[in-house]
Amino acid sequence: MVENFYVQTNEGISVQEAKTCLLCGKEGVIIYKGLRDRLLKAPGIWSLMRCPNCDLVWVNPRPISSEIKLYEEYYTHQIDRPQKKRFEALRKAIKAKILKREFGYCGDAQGGALSQVLSLISPLREIVGANVMYLKANEKGRLLDVGCGNGRFLAQMRQFGWQVKGVEPDHKAAKLAREYYELEVFEGTLEKASFPDESFDVITMNHVIEHVMDPMQTLVECKRILKAEGKLVVVTSNIQSLGRHLFGKNWRGWEIPRHLFLFSSQSLKALCERAGFKVQRLLTSSKIAPFMWTESLLIHRNKRLLNSYKRLGVWLKLSGLAFWMIEYAICRWGAPQGEEIVLEAVK
Repeated sequence: MVENFYVQTNEGISVQEAKTCLLCGKEGVIIYKGLRDRLLKAPGIWSLMRCPNCDLVWVNPRPISSEIKLYEEYYTHQIDRPQKKRFEALRKAIKAKILKREFGYCGDAQGGALSQVLSLISPLREIVGANVMYLKANEKGRLLDVGCGNGRFLAQMRQFGWQVKGVEPDHKAAKLAREYYELEVFEGTLEKASFPDESFDVITMNHVIEHVMDPMQTLVECKRILKAEGKLVVVTSNIQSLGRHLFGKNWRGWEIPRHLFLFSSQSLKALCERAGFKVQRLLTSSKIAPFMWTESLLIHRNKRLLNSYKRLGVWLKLSGLAFWMIEYAICRWGAPQGEEIVLEAVK
């Protein structure tokens, strides 16, 4: 369980001291200190601690759960409205072909020979697989997305025939999911939702486990509400990624202070097993490598992520693609250095 120390303040943010490892209780060592929010404008000065035994990393002091102000202007508050993109028809055709061939989802997979060839490219298959959290059509059933944000993922899975529900602690994001996508979303934490035992066939957590106050408690609750042989899919940032090694404290994945815990493949596996799950698949993905390269490089250059970062030069775009290909090749060779960890486990 997470330590329950006296509540203090860090530039107006309510925090608790957190010096010991969630997994083994060993005192952590400081890897970076004196850090500030590099992405938004949240106040506070923070340190990152690492367990020398478990390889778990966490933020110290730790913001308490009521500090929603840390998420103001967060991306989950926005709706991804349709935009005209170049080669949009080709993109859709490639996605549809991959979803049908690799995951069994029926849809409009029309397109010419070019889309057929491009759909065979492994990095593109990785991107499309992540879009459905690697869930196949023959697994359809009751799906719960923990930390569902604005609900876009659940709306897509509903179109594919899943019965969907969401949990989202942020009021603005939950409101968007309910009103824009007409989804059933519980506003609050998973534990407060109090779903009945064995309610779901699949639970997904996409870049959520790093945000929760007590990941062990959350996973134990996931196990309780999953059906027998039910499936858990977790995706989170990887502290052993190539980007982390290259950029150090400027790596985009730290996202202090919103990322409370950060994992390597082995520490995430250990956490899930201690919660009672059987890990069936564990790998790292380079899908977001261009994004992580670009934002980490801009943080390195400017000390924070500027609002104009999306106006990228050609060199920056090309270097991001090059980084993606390098990291993808490293992952294919078996090194767990992708920017994301993908874990699939069963109850």
